[in-house]
Formats: sequence, C-alpha cells, structure tokens
Amino acid sequence: MKAIRIAALAAALLIGGAAIASAQGAMQQGGQGRRNMQLDGIELTDAQKTKLEEIQKKYQPEMMALRAEFQSGSGDRAGLMKKTAALRERSSAEIRAILTPDQQVVFDKHTAEMKARMEQMQRQPN
Repeated sequence: MKAIRIAALAAALLIGGAAIASAQGAMQQGGQGRRNMQLDGIELTDAQKTKLEEIQKKYQPEMMALRAEFQSGSGDRAGLMKKTAALRERSSAEIRAILTPDQQVVFDKHTAEMKARMEQMQRQPN
C-alpha cells in the first residue's frame, strides 16, 4: 500500500512538474513546444498565453518545493500526495477560468482522462 502511495505521489509530482515545465517551454518557444496535457488541442490567444504563464509562475515554487520534499524522502508521503493534489486542483481551476466555454470542454475531457489514468496507476499492484 505504501509503495502505491509513493508511486502515485511520484506520478502526480512528475505530471505537475512536467506540465509546468512543458508549458513554460511552449511559451518560450512561441507556443511551439509540448504543453500541459490538459491543453492539448487547445489554441490559446496571446492574452490567454500570458495569463497561463502567470498562473504557472505562481504555482511553480510550491510545486518545486513539494518535488524536493518528495525526493528528499522526508515528510509524510500521504500528506505530500494531498498537498500535490490540492495544488494541481487549484492551478487547473485557474487555468480553466481563462479558457472559453468551447476550450473548457476540451480541457475538462483531458482532465478526466488524466484523472482516470492516475486512478488506474494507483490500482495496479506493485
């Protein structure tokens, strides 16, 4: 059970960190790089890209701190998982808020798919 929790936390941290890093890479490359999986297939306006970058910068320090805490092996793993999930929920809600209703439909679909994959990973035996 502990191994499943650790694997789930690692996956959550990797996905969150990768989403932030890849979206920042996309912003630095004029939107040409890989973005947050939740935003795949969504064409952002320049204003949305600016807001997305602001949101990502806002959450990056906390995500990096959680990642460092996980990698150090210190702290409560279950607590780290909860903090990571809460951080991901907050950032996703802010990102969703900058999207148009049509974009939100695609975002919601990708979010549901991502959650299903994470749940499946948690159910798999060691």
